[in-house]
Amino acid sequence: MNTELIISMGLVGVMLSMLFMGLLIAYYGSSKTRNVGFLFLIFGAVLAYYLTQTDTSDVAFWNGMLAFVGGMVGGIIGIIVFLVAIIKS
Repeated sequence: MNTELIISMGLVGVMLSMLFMGLLIAYYGSSKTRNVGFLFLIFGAVLAYYLTQTDTSDVAFWNGMLAFVGGMVGGIIGIIVFLVAIIKS
């Protein structure tokens, strides 16, 4: 297996988690936890910048990355819909 793909998938997973959780914490958190949310956002942005600097000229890399990001985003949307449904009921 391509080690660049495995490392990049892990970093993309952490990046997406940091960005989405940072947004939620920064918006819904109290005054103390909002700082942690902004720290998560900054860490996610740094990871996103690092990932744009990697060499990704392989088609198999992009196919794997597209499948992984699609699964991550689908999972995050599912969790958000579940939480909204519980909060509304």
